[in-house]
Amino acid sequence: MKYPMPFGVRGLLSLASALAVTLVCQAQVSARNLFVSPSGDGSAGDSWAHAWKDPSQIDWTQVVAGDQILVDGGTSGITYTTSFSIPVSGIVMRQAPGAKHNGQVVFTGGSTQPLKSTGVRFVGSNIHLVGNTRSGIKITGYGAECVNIQTDNNSLRNVELGAVTGFPPYGGGKVAELTFGGHNNHFMGCDFRDFFMCAVEKPVAGVENSAVFRNCTLGSNSYGFFGANAGGLVGSKTTPSIATTIYADNCVFGPYVDYGVDFSSGKLHLSNCLFLGARIANLNVSPPAGANTVATVSQCTFYEKKLTFMPLPYGIPEYTIQTNGTGKVKVSNSIVYGGNVNVPATQNISAGGNVQFAVTGNTTTLAPTLVDPQFVDNATLSAPSTPVAFIPRTLTSLDFTPAAGSPAVGKGSPFGKVSNLVAPYGPTYGLPTAIGGP
Repeated sequence: MKYPMPFGVRGLLSLASALAVTLVCQAQVSARNLFVSPSGDGSAGDSWAHAWKDPSQIDWTQVVAGDQILVDGGTSGITYTTSFSIPVSGIVMRQAPGAKHNGQVVFTGGSTQPLKSTGVRFVGSNIHLVGNTRSGIKITGYGAECVNIQTDNNSLRNVELGAVTGFPPYGGGKVAELTFGGHNNHFMGCDFRDFFMCAVEKPVAGVENSAVFRNCTLGSNSYGFFGANAGGLVGSKTTPSIATTIYADNCVFGPYVDYGVDFSSGKLHLSNCLFLGARIANLNVSPPAGANTVATVSQCTFYEKKLTFMPLPYGIPEYTIQTNGTGKVKVSNSIVYGGNVNVPATQNISAGGNVQFAVTGNTTTLAPTLVDPQFVDNATLSAPSTPVAFIPRTLTSLDFTPAAGSPAVGKGSPFGKVSNLVAPYGPTYGLPTAIGGP
């Protein structure tokens, strides 16, 4: 039975709708295109001829909510050696359209001393940094972090984040390619390509922190030193914990970061994701004692390559899923192939529908039996390899889709081939043997 909505509630909703329409119309009326280009004269930013020469030279007193700032990429790309903050809320900064301006926009810290610490800092809220196509904007080469967001309702779309370099003399001071906190922040179509931390949550006290990662890839093009390639997505380590929720959907973690997802505190929702051969753990959920941590995983594929040199060099454990028995972890309709399921015998993390094969450790917590998922490229994926011969980049060009007739059809990540999304990436040579390597 449907009950009529009270008149007072209807009136408030109608008033809210009318107000929202009014605000949208006002924003559309006041919205302007402003311009950044090294070929401008730097005067007013109101045309390409008068464009500000660099984002750090924008006169923010002339920018209001609703404005769109177009950054010139030229015909084949423009690099801006710069760092800047965005203090005005409610704006879009984007890669410019048009044949003469739509090349890739690169923001970099450069190589001169002193190094710039942070590339782009969001100070206002409701700020959107947008590339026209995947990697249309690239941010790389800063000492501590490429992007810092600690405010609300922001987004990055089609942005590639590259290396953080640290500071002389020993490369210390690195934080992450992306440091994020605040409410309702979205990261869509972004590619993380460092050999350190990709995305690290630093929640804001007093806020219901929430972030969404969708259609992103978080992996490394090189190895770095063991422990330096620390994580794809790293959740809050704040003690006492701050309210926080992370969603990741249709994302790729790896190949060969130390941790695909390393989570400790709050709520985690993973769906439709592909995990590729982490060095320590594809998924680590290890809350501190007393933390109210909940991690739910559905329709994900976890893969670890079988390496025949045991024990592996430098004590690489290659856990596919690791927990410490604290908090609530549930995995459903997922495929787990290879590696060690490092889950206490007292913890059952299955929510049903899982397929697992070639695993060691706790072999009953995910599924009662072992069943080969029969990937399309099963012959290559199931073949053992030595650490030196194993080339992580190959994982981004192989097909992890269950073959027709497989008992795993309909389970795991709905997309199986990373190269259908982005160009193959990852280290192009086997595990280094030098002391201090991975």
